[in-house]
Amino acid sequence: MNIQKVLKMYVRDKWGWFLIPNIMLFSIFIINLIVSLFITTKEQFYTGGVSYIFVYMLVMGILVVAQTFSYAVSMSVRRTDYFIGTVAMGSIMNFSYGVLLLICSTIENWTNGWGGKFHFFHFPYLNDGTLLEQFAIYFIVFINLFFLGFMISSFYRRYGKKGMVYSALIILVIASIAVLLIHYYAAWMDIFHWFATHTAVQIAYWLIIPTLFYIAFSYLFLKRATV
Repeated sequence: MNIQKVLKMYVRDKWGWFLIPNIMLFSIFIINLIVSLFITTKEQFYTGGVSYIFVYMLVMGILVVAQTFSYAVSMSVRRTDYFIGTVAMGSIMNFSYGVLLLICSTIENWTNGWGGKFHFFHFPYLNDGTLLEQFAIYFIVFINLFFLGFMISSFYRRYGKKGMVYSALIILVIASIAVLLIHYYAAWMDIFHWFATHTAVQIAYWLIIPTLFYIAFSYLFLKRATV
C-alpha cells in the first residue's frame, strides 16, 4: 500500500494546500475589514469574500489530478492507492478548513462583527444552527466542491478534450431542457418554497448524495485513465 506515500507527496506541497489559500483568505479579510472601518452606516456590513476559499477548493480538486497523477503512477503508486490517498487528503484538508471557518465565524459573532458590525465569516441563515450544524455545512460544501473538481479532472484525464466538449454540450442541453420544463410547468415558486422551508444544514445534507457520486465516478475514470 502506497497511500502514505501519496499523503507525503501532498504534504510536501505546502503552498498549494496550506499557504496560498490561507494567505489569500486572510488578505481578503483584512482588506474588507479595513474598508468596513470607513463605512459610517449603523447597519450590519456583509461581504462575500469568504466564498473565495470555497472556489479555491473546487480549483484545487481540478488541479490535483493534473499536477500529481502522472508523477504518482510513474513512481509505481497504484491507481487505487492514489485515489484513496487523494480522497483522504482532500477530506482531511476540507475538515480542517471547516473547523477554521467555524472558529472565525464564532469569534466574529461574539465580537459583533469584530467590533464594527462587519461580517465576513458569519451570516444569517447559514449560521443559524448549532455549532455542529454550522460545521456540517462548511465541511459538506467543501468536500462537494473539491470532489466535483476531482471528478472533472479525472474525467478529462480519461476522455481528453473531446470528452470534455461532448460532456459540456450534453450538460448544457439537459440544463436547458430542465429550465424549459420548470418554466413550462410554472414550478419556480415550488422550488423557491422548498428552499425557504428547509434550513441551511438540511439543504447541505442533500449535497452528500452528489458528493458520493463524484467520488465513485472519479475512481472509475482514474482506473482507466492514461498517464
